[in-house]
Amino acid sequence: MNEINWEQTIGFIKRNFKILVITFVVSAVVVAGISLLMPNYYKAQVLLLPSDTNSVSKGFLSNFDNVDPLNYGMASDCEYVLDIINSGRVIGAACSKFNLAEHYGIKAEGRELDEKLGRKLYNNIKVKRTENLGIKLTVWDTDPEYAANIANFMASEVSAVRNEAKIEKCDSICSAIEKSRNRILKEIDDLSDSLSKMCKEAKVYFPDGASERFAQELAKQVAAGNTAAVARLEAKMLSIEESGAKIANLRDQLINKRESLKIWSDHLERARVDREAQVPVEFIIEKATPSYSKDKPKRSIIVLASAFSCSLLALFVLVIRERIKAKKAC
Repeated sequence: MNEINWEQTIGFIKRNFKILVITFVVSAVVVAGISLLMPNYYKAQVLLLPSDTNSVSKGFLSNFDNVDPLNYGMASDCEYVLDIINSGRVIGAACSKFNLAEHYGIKAEGRELDEKLGRKLYNNIKVKRTENLGIKLTVWDTDPEYAANIANFMASEVSAVRNEAKIEKCDSICSAIEKSRNRILKEIDDLSDSLSKMCKEAKVYFPDGASERFAQELAKQVAAGNTAAVARLEAKMLSIEESGAKIANLRDQLINKRESLKIWSDHLERARVDREAQVPVEFIIEKATPSYSKDKPKRSIIVLASAFSCSLLALFVLVIRERIKAKKAC
């Protein structure tokens, strides 16, 4: 049966070989002519690697060595960059800067414009993650320089977006730290005023050393029998005993507040450094350059695939016609 089927098939193809060849050639010529009307698209690629942090203070001002801003990012950092590139913030900035609606010849408004432009961008801009946690941004355009400029702009816009987010966060942090720091400064001023006032009223400035010195002097005056000096010294020591503890307590509070102020000042300085530092947070390994050899459409593949498809369709039609004739003959 297989020999009979193969013989029938080969015989059928031989009988209709001319028609199949004509179909193949005609379809190839027609599709080739149509494909010539299709514009050439040029490809531009940017390869970048995200970093694991964009904090300068953690990397250079911290006393710990567990953070290095020069390290490459992990999988989560790669996903963050993918979300940023695909966000409306970056794509919208590219559309505005390069006037892509006019460049693509889209004449529409409102939602229709957004839908048509979105479909065009979906076909012309692709972002994917590489095996080594890098980001490959590919842009196709009919103008090679335009494609390279769009790709480089979108890559640079990622750093701009992350820096804007960092500045917004640092502003909030700096504001909170400054409020706390100002409160500590006011408390230090209040403690200093209270300490100065108490010292002037009690005429005691260093109660710790004064008690020992007055005790020694009292012993001398008692030994000398100077009752008037003894009475004055006892009164002075009583004053020191009453106000000395309060003065020492205020002085300890003042020391603690100044240490807290130093810590908050260090934190505030680090937050300000992070806010003002415009550090690139992505390592651009390969910038996009204009490519003057087209990337698509692949006309030869389109022509061959279409010609074979048309030939198979013609073969299918011929088989159906042969079956119909055979049934009518019966």
